[in-house]
Amino acid sequence: MDEFIKYEPVYTKQLEINIDEEFKRAKGVCYLDHAGATLYSEKQMEMIFSDLRDNIYANPHSLHASSKLTEDHVDLIRYRILQHFQTTSDEYSIIFTSGATESLRVVAETFDYGNIQRGNFVYLQNNHTSVLGMRGYSKNCKELKTDEAFQYLSKNYEPTENYNENFNNLFAYPAQCNFSGTKYPLEWIEKIQKGALNAFINTASPNWYVLLDAACFLSHEILNLSIYKPDFVAVSFYKIFGYPTGLGALLVRKSSEGVLKKRYFGGGTVLMATSAQNVTMPRKILSERFEDGTIPFLGVLSLKHGFDTLTRLKLTFTDISKHTFNLARYVYRSLLSLHHSNGRPVAVLFHDTTFENPEHQGHIVNFNLLRENGEHVGYSEVLQLANLHGIQLRTGCHCNPGGCQRFLKLLASDVIKHFNSGHVCGDQRDLIDGQPTGTVRISFGYMSTKEDADKFLNLIENCFVSKPIVRKIPDNYGTIQQNYRELFHGINDKTNNNEPNSIIKTIPAIKNPSIREENIYQPGNAVATLQQIILYPIKSCGAFSVSHSWKVTKKGLKFDREWMVVNAAGVCLTQKQNKKMCLIKPVINSKTNTLTLRFRGKRDVEINIDDAVTGKETYLCQSKVCGDRVVGWDCGDAVSDWLSENLEAPGLRLLRQFEPDEEDLQLSFANQAQYLLINSTSVEWLRNQVPEGELDEDLESTISRFRPNLVARFSQPFEENGIKEILIGDLSFKFFGNCTRCQMICIDQKTGGISKEPLMSLSKAFKGKINFGIYLNRESSVEEGTIVVGASITEKDGTSL
Repeated sequence: MDEFIKYEPVYTKQLEINIDEEFKRAKGVCYLDHAGATLYSEKQMEMIFSDLRDNIYANPHSLHASSKLTEDHVDLIRYRILQHFQTTSDEYSIIFTSGATESLRVVAETFDYGNIQRGNFVYLQNNHTSVLGMRGYSKNCKELKTDEAFQYLSKNYEPTENYNENFNNLFAYPAQCNFSGTKYPLEWIEKIQKGALNAFINTASPNWYVLLDAACFLSHEILNLSIYKPDFVAVSFYKIFGYPTGLGALLVRKSSEGVLKKRYFGGGTVLMATSAQNVTMPRKILSERFEDGTIPFLGVLSLKHGFDTLTRLKLTFTDISKHTFNLARYVYRSLLSLHHSNGRPVAVLFHDTTFENPEHQGHIVNFNLLRENGEHVGYSEVLQLANLHGIQLRTGCHCNPGGCQRFLKLLASDVIKHFNSGHVCGDQRDLIDGQPTGTVRISFGYMSTKEDADKFLNLIENCFVSKPIVRKIPDNYGTIQQNYRELFHGINDKTNNNEPNSIIKTIPAIKNPSIREENIYQPGNAVATLQQIILYPIKSCGAFSVSHSWKVTKKGLKFDREWMVVNAAGVCLTQKQNKKMCLIKPVINSKTNTLTLRFRGKRDVEINIDDAVTGKETYLCQSKVCGDRVVGWDCGDAVSDWLSENLEAPGLRLLRQFEPDEEDLQLSFANQAQYLLINSTSVEWLRNQVPEGELDEDLESTISRFRPNLVARFSQPFEENGIKEILIGDLSFKFFGNCTRCQMICIDQKTGGISKEPLMSLSKAFKGKINFGIYLNRESSVEEGTIVVGASITEKDGTSL
C-alpha cells in the first residue's frame, strides 16, 4: 500500500528553499485552488513595482518618447510570449484581451461561418461556461460528448476530395478540463482541421477551424505551437503567473486571420474614420485592428517579471508539470485507498484517468466524500471545515456545466429541477434530495508542497473518516484502470500494463521505450570522450569549430555568443526570423585578435576584438530568445551595413556584450546555460528514426542542427541524461537541465533550408516531449581554464562514465 500511495519528489531541496523564500506570505496557508488562480511571488511583485517606480510608461497610442518606450516594451513582451509558445510572429498574432473569456468572446463575435445557416459550432461536452456562451452567435450548435470525441478522433483520418459544401465550421475544446484535469489530445487539432468531424454533423465541408481553450493547461504546461497548430488559442496570464489579473490573449494563426470579421471598432484600431459618414479604414495588422482602445499596458509590461520569476527560480515547465502531477497523483491514490472502518470508501473521484501519465492528467483532483453509511457529504460542509483548518479549495461545478453533469450523471431535466428548487451556480445548496449538485476540487501549483497535500489529507482523515481507518486498493480499481487505458489507447501511451495496481513512475529524463533500461546511464558503466568544441561568437549565426583547445571563462567558452544582432527596434534577431543568419561564418584569429565575418560570395568584414569601447553608444535590448534585458556596445556602421546587406533586413546593428567592472555577469548572450552538450551516439540513434530520404545529410550536418558547444561520444544513446556532475579533463561541470527543442533544429545550418525533420521524428519517438541534449554550467567561483578536444569525461569523484 505504501508503494501505491508513495509520493515522488521532483524538486531539489535547494529549489524548495528558493521557492519558499519567494512565498513567505503563504506560510501557514494551505492554498489548493491553483486552477482558479495561482499565486504570485513576492519577488515578482517587488520587481514589477520597482519597474513602475523607476520608469515612465505612457499610452502607446501617443507619439512622445515615453509612449514610444512603452510601445517598444509591449512589442518585446509579444515576442517573449511567442517564444514561450515556441512559435514566431510569422505563424501567430497576439491580441491582448481581458482574459480567456474575452478571447473566446472575440472569436464568437467575429467568426465568419460563411453561410450562417449552414456553418456549425461544435463544442466538447467538458468545456468552460464561457465556451457555452459562444452558442448565441451560431445558428447550428452541437455538443460532442466526451466519450464520442475519443471514438471519432482516435482513428486516423484522411480527408476526401469530394467536398460539396463551402462554409466554415468551428470546434472548441480545452487543452485541459478545468473540472477533472483531463488533458485532451492535442493531436485532435490536425484531425479536426482535416474534417474528422464531418460525419458527426453529417456534412462534407473542407473548412474546419479549431479554438483551443488553454487557460487551465498553461498553468503547468507549455503549448508547443511549432508542433500543434490550432487556429485560435485562448490564454489567461494570471493562471500562469498569478499576476496580473484582467489580462489574457487570443493567439490567432496567420493563415486563419481572414475568417475573423470584425464589425465594431474602438480607438486605435482604424487608419481613418469620418464623423459625418460611416466610412472607416481598419488597420492592417491583426492585433492593431482587434485591440480596441488602449491596452492594459502596465499589466502587459508586468508579464516580463512573471517570466523572469520562473527563470530566476530555474523552473522548467517540464519540472512544474511533473511536480504538480505527482502531488495530484499522491492525493488521488490516498483518497482512492481511504476507507471507513466498515470497509466502505470515503471518496468518489471524478476522473477519466487513473493518474498514470502526466500527458493525460493534470494538476487537479476532483471528488465528493461519502459517510460510512454511503450517504454523500455536502461540498459546503467540506468547504467550511477546510476554511476552519486554513485550507483553501473550490466547490461547486467550477464553471464547467458539461463536466459536472457528466460526472454526477445529471440530466438536463435534473439541472432544471435543481434550479426550480432554488439552487443556482455558486451557491451553497450542495445536496438536493440527498444527491450532490456539485463537487470538491483541489489543484496544485509550482509552489505547492507535499506538506500542503498532507495537511489536506489529514483534514479528510480527521474529520470525515470513521475509525479505525482502513486503507486498501478498491476492488474495482482494475476496471477503472482498464476504462482509462481503453479511452486513451495509443495516445501518448506510457502506462504500465503488466499489472492493474502497478505504480507508474515518473521518468526523470528523456527516455525512449526502444532503449533498454540497462543502457540508460549508470555511474561507471561507460567511457565518454569530448569530440568537438564549438562556439557561436554571434548569437544565432554560424559556428566556429575549435581545432585543439579553447579557453573557458566564468561566462562559458571565451567569445561564445559575445555578440548579437538586433533589429531596428532593438530586438535580438535569430534564425527563427531570418534563416540566412546561419550562413554568416565567423572566424576568430587569436594571433591578430580579430573577428572576421564571411558570407558566401560576398566580401568579408573584420572587427578588432581589442577595440576600445569607451564612449561608444550603448543599446538596451531584450532578447526574444533568452528574454532578459542586456546591455551591449554598438560595433559601428560598417559591420551593421554589411549585416543589413547580406541578411536583407534594414537597420540591423551588431552589439557586443558589455562587461561591468563588478564582474557580476554570469552568462553571455546564450539562451539558458553556459554550455550545451550533445551525445553523438544519441544523434546517430535519432538519424535512424528518421524515415529514409527525409534527412539526406551526414552526421556532422545533423549535429550542427542542435548547435551544441560540446560534442561527446558516449557508448550508448541518452547516457548523457544521467549526468549530475562531471569532469571534462580537469574542468568541473554540473547538469543544469534538459534542452527542449523547437523548429530551430529543422534549419539546415549549411544551407539555411528548412525541413520537418528531425523534429517530427524526435516528437514521435518521445510522445511530444522534445528534449535533446543537456545544459551544463560551471560554478561562478571556479577559476578559468582550458578545455581540450579528445579529453576524457569522468565523474567528479574520478570514475569514468
